[in-house]
Amino acid sequence: MGSKIQNIIFHMISHITVFALAFGSVLYTSAEEHSKMMEVTLNHTDLLNNFLDVSRLFYNGEFQGKFTANTEPYLEIYSEPDTESKVEGKLYPASWGSVETWGPEWTKISSGSVSGYVATKSISVGYDAEQIAKETAKYQATVIAESVNIREDAGTDAAILTTALQNEVFNVIEEANAEEDGWTCIDLNGSKGYVSSEYISESFHMNEAVSTDEEILSRTVEEQIAFEDAWNSENAGEQPNPETSSAPALSVTEDEAYLLACMVHVESGAEPYEGQLAVANVILNRVRNPRFGSTISEVIYAEGQFPGAHNGVLDGVLASGPNESCIQAAQEALMGINNIGEYYYFNGYVDTSSVSSFTVIGGHTFYNY
Repeated sequence: MGSKIQNIIFHMISHITVFALAFGSVLYTSAEEHSKMMEVTLNHTDLLNNFLDVSRLFYNGEFQGKFTANTEPYLEIYSEPDTESKVEGKLYPASWGSVETWGPEWTKISSGSVSGYVATKSISVGYDAEQIAKETAKYQATVIAESVNIREDAGTDAAILTTALQNEVFNVIEEANAEEDGWTCIDLNGSKGYVSSEYISESFHMNEAVSTDEEILSRTVEEQIAFEDAWNSENAGEQPNPETSSAPALSVTEDEAYLLACMVHVESGAEPYEGQLAVANVILNRVRNPRFGSTISEVIYAEGQFPGAHNGVLDGVLASGPNESCIQAAQEALMGINNIGEYYYFNGYVDTSSVSSFTVIGGHTFYNY
């Protein structure tokens, strides 16, 4: 019996040694060979990269097979694993998608209508993707029943604050965790409310990739001509920040004013007040220009202009409410207080060689073609 046990132990040690040598050879393979050998699925990726971390090794949460990108100003998606290949689209901060094939240098992904390759070092997958989402994305509850009561506290005996209808969206307050009792704590216009977890669906809400064609098609013919002219212009350059001036005041409905404040929150909730006021004025500048739309609603919901108006983010803010500074910015802009002049565009990143003039406030560049 003793010799059999010794043989078993010997074979186990032999297998472990062979595995260690094989695994070591993988680690010291050249970069080119490593890329070919390690182009594997996400589960294998997590195993090879994080085999000492149990939370990563056995991760099977919402972001299994998913990635997040939080790269400033954006992450380019290429048609091939090569920076010289065609740019298929861009991933702006707080974006996500599905991992198709992982590699140590390049990963093939799909997000929105875009599929292609991104630099592996610029994305997070699986467990790490979820951690990024917790920092950058909104965790929201969507009502799946025809209607559900929102209560003052967890429990059917608590007072009813309001009733929510199907497809209404609320931000989840994670630090007030009532899920153990079957209740979820949500943000109800700045206050806490509780809803039975049975009647909602909870998920992260993040941005998706924007294709190159979508960006081009979002421009009008006049804008495209101006874009091409400006690209070759030698006079493009930064202009000083416009001084606060007066613009024609706009009289709008209470709903339109609220929509404006919510859109300002979506686009610049974390920006300084000057940036929030500037965003509000860009929207109102468009309202005053018939080629963009005649109402705040038409401008905000125009196809290809404000991604947050179409991916659910604006819906969440409409349900939970904007912060006070965004409300103030919207009100002052409607009164005619303008700190951005006649700019019609803004973005987190702008190729300034392609515009006729621009100025920077906070994390946004405001510009015209």
